[in-house]
Amino acid sequence: MTAPAVATSAVLFRLQTVDQRIRDVRGRVDSCEPQLSEVGAVVKQLEAEAKTTSGRVDELRAEERRLQRALSDKRDRVAMLEDRLRGVKTVREEAAVQAELGLVRRMQDSEEQEAMNLLDQVERLETRLSEQEAALAEARSAAEPRRQEILADKEVAERELEALARERQAVTETVGKRPLGVYERRSRNGRKPAVACMLEDGACGACYSVIPLQTQNEIRAAAGAGADSAGRDATPVICEACGFIVTAPESQGSSEETDDGGA
Repeated sequence: MTAPAVATSAVLFRLQTVDQRIRDVRGRVDSCEPQLSEVGAVVKQLEAEAKTTSGRVDELRAEERRLQRALSDKRDRVAMLEDRLRGVKTVREEAAVQAELGLVRRMQDSEEQEAMNLLDQVERLETRLSEQEAALAEARSAAEPRRQEILADKEVAERELEALARERQAVTETVGKRPLGVYERRSRNGRKPAVACMLEDGACGACYSVIPLQTQNEIRAAAGAGADSAGRDATPVICEACGFIVTAPESQGSSEETDDGGA
């Protein structure tokens, strides 16, 4: 038994349906990246905040170590001056040592106060860092299930795209180059509708303009015409009013497929 004949315009209508599905599924794939970015936005923000706080803690710790070294030098200097003070022989020499000793002690007191302030800042920052790291761990835990869900949806959609690409290839192989070229030019590679079913009253399904009776008969006759052995399909019928490719009414196509299938 030979395969049922399929009209060129009907094949193009099927191709348009596949192209629409491809656009829809590709839209699902494309929407996954913004969703992933949105899910990860809070995590990235908390990571940045924790990194900033950690860097500041490191800076203050380094400054604290520098102050401790300076304080150690001041303590050694104070001890040396106190020893010298005990061995002075003149009032003038004593006054000079006392002046230097007072200066060094004031510097020591200032640096000790600065070191205490640094320690206080470090303590507060370390507390903040601990809180930020806890919030970051919680955010990561909350985001991961949603991220996996989005990735799973993306994988499913990508598999659908692959299947639709194969389906589209199979459909295009059943129509000749000329009508396919007409469809591609009018649809701009599937980015806008190009094929419409004629309505039962003979109007174009896209613009609702009444199609001339002779053209209506051609459209209905085309529903039972297929490609010849060389693959040169009949030129699709074009609506003179809107330029859409017009195929037979859906009810006619469905009944003829049923009749052919039962033959």
